[in-house]
Parts: sequence; C-alpha cells; structure tokens
Amino acid sequence: MIEAFTVIIPSAGNGERFGSDIPKQYLKIGQKLVINYSLEIFLNFKECKKIIIAVSNLNAIPKDLTKDSRIEIIEGGQSRAESVRKCFDKISEAQSSMNVLIHDAARPCLIKRDVDKFLKLFCSSNFAGMIFASPSTDTLKLSVDGKNIDGSADRSIIWQAQTPQIFKYENLNNAYSRYPEDYKNITDESSLFDEIKDEVLLYSCSFKNIKITHEEDLQLAEYLIQNIKE
Repeated sequence: MIEAFTVIIPSAGNGERFGSDIPKQYLKIGQKLVINYSLEIFLNFKECKKIIIAVSNLNAIPKDLTKDSRIEIIEGGQSRAESVRKCFDKISEAQSSMNVLIHDAARPCLIKRDVDKFLKLFCSSNFAGMIFASPSTDTLKLSVDGKNIDGSADRSIIWQAQTPQIFKYENLNNAYSRYPEDYKNITDESSLFDEIKDEVLLYSCSFKNIKITHEEDLQLAEYLIQNIKE
C-alpha cells in the first residue's frame, strides 16, 4: 500500500551548464515543458497530496506549467539544497505525518511503474529513506588538481544517486536539525544521513532516468520519452 506523500521539486536553477537563456526545466520536449513530465507522473497518484515547487522568480512562472490545486509555488533559495529546505519548511503541521519525496525538475524520463514499485517498497519498509540510484558502469578516477590521476575508486561499491528520493518526515526533520547550516553544501538530501544510523536504501532504477544537464541531454531525453515503452 502506498502512503500519502508530499513532493518537493527544486526548480530555481538557471541552467548555467546547459548554456541557455531559458532554464532547462522550462524548455520543451515535444509540446510539454521538461518539468511537466514529472509533475504529471506524481499527480497521477491519489496519494500525492501536495507538490511544492521552488522557483527563482515568482513573476516569471511559465504559463504552460501544469496547473493543479495540489501544486504550490514558492520562491527558492540560492542553491538547490536551500530551495529544498525552503519547500520542506512550507510543509504544514497537518502534512508532517506524510512521507516527503524530492525530485529534480530536470529529470523528465520517470517511468510510472518504477515510481509505483519504489513507493510500495518504501512504504512497506522501516527505512528512514530510499533513493533512486544506479551502479556505476564507468571506472572512476580521483584527481585533486583536475589534471593528474591520484587514484581509482572501487567501481563495485559506487552508486550514482538520483531522484526521486523519499524520506519519512520525522527522519528528514531530525537530519536537518543535526546540520542547521551545513545542509547548504549538500547536493542531495540522502547525504544528510551519511553519519546518522538511520538507514537509507538504494533502489536500482531504470537507465532511462537521466538528468538534463547539457544540450545533448535534451535530445537524448526526447528520444527516450518517444521511443522507450513503459
């Protein structure tokens, strides 16, 4: 059984690495905004009670953004981590019994059946959290100066963290309380649990769940959405 959950989507990034005047999450794949693909997946779950989206400018929200009474839009922070925290702080006392799911605005290739399995597995467990992740298929090198190789990482134990990531509200709230300022430096919320005994589980997800970072990623995402069946 899937329990009620609140979704947080940080969408305040300006896409500097993408090289576009339009933030990548507001570009279109086909006739639909990148961010809308994920919104529609979550809104399709009756257990999704609220979606909080953090944006950089409340006066520049795309008119094509999916509209639903469950969606609330707020002003984001200076970083992704700060935007997620601002969304988390907007969760009302009435919603604090729900699980909290965090997803990148620029990951449009979610497969609904994967999300369904992910949610059911988490809700049937006693874990503090669970994250989409994939085992590394590349050999990873260590380099302090970005030029010389200082070593190699053991690929067999390396997993690439992705989103969605889901946590029990109480556990995530406790994790934040341990790092009142340091949380601003994290790149994903599961990192808050690195030194806490609360268990966070890896969920091996589809290779399709790419994040749009560079221009060629948009073309790949379009291909995946149009040609790979669920």
